Amino acid sequence: MGMAFSIHRELGRLWSEAIYQNELAYRCQKAGLEGVAIEVPIEVSYQDFQKMFYVDLLINDAVIYELKTVQTLTGEHHQQTLTYLLLLGVQHGKLINLRPSSVEFRFVSTKLTPGKRYNYTIEDAHWLQLDEDSIWLKKLVVSLLKEWGAFLDTSLFYDAIEHFRGGKENVVKKIEVTDGARVLGTQQVHLINSETGFKVSSFVKNDKYYENHLRRFVRYTSLKAIQWINFQYDRIVFKTILR
Repeated sequence: MGMAFSIHRELGRLWSEAIYQNELAYRCQKAGLEGVAIEVPIEVSYQDFQKMFYVDLLINDAVIYELKTVQTLTGEHHQQTLTYLLLLGVQHGKLINLRPSSVEFRFVSTKLTPGKRYNYTIEDAHWLQLDEDSIWLKKLVVSLLKEWGAFLDTSLFYDAIEHFRGGKENVVKKIEVTDGARVLGTQQVHLINSETGFKVSSFVKNDKYYENHLRRFVRYTSLKAIQWINFQYDRIVFKTILR
């Protein structure tokens, strides 16, 4: 972190992530740190689906550093780094944001081993098999969990679903938002067919609050239902939100 602060002080805060990444790696190597690697690839695959992730900086196969140049760090950045930890099987990382006037940083750690990620339960008492597409969706997500385990970034599951439906253009569609006869506008929604949307989330503490808003959402559309898959750490909850 001393090096990160020095880089921020000497180079300023207006450079791209790649500039900071290269400079930090150079200084780590110059200081004698072992196993300094940048853009470390991680491949995640299932059948013919493949996604590549790249870790900004990995030290001695043990600690991840993710560099950002954003206004402020968010939960999404934390989840991204946690996903890298889990996929690499390491336990410690740090987020470093070099854009603000003062360096912003967060520790990201986990005690989860790769094996523990597969120790999850599925709750589906409130899931309705409304149509063939709903059956397909649940079957795919269950298969992905068996292959990858839980606790990973939900964007990975979205990408896989879109892939197996023939691409994002076949899944993300604009639908009308209406209040009775009055059209409020349009909004992009993930759909498995013209009548059924789906949502993949990772709400733990606020799941009831989010469910309430999903119910409000579907009420102002022509959708019959939203199939909701919520990752709550080691609990995967499948629930149907009816109109």
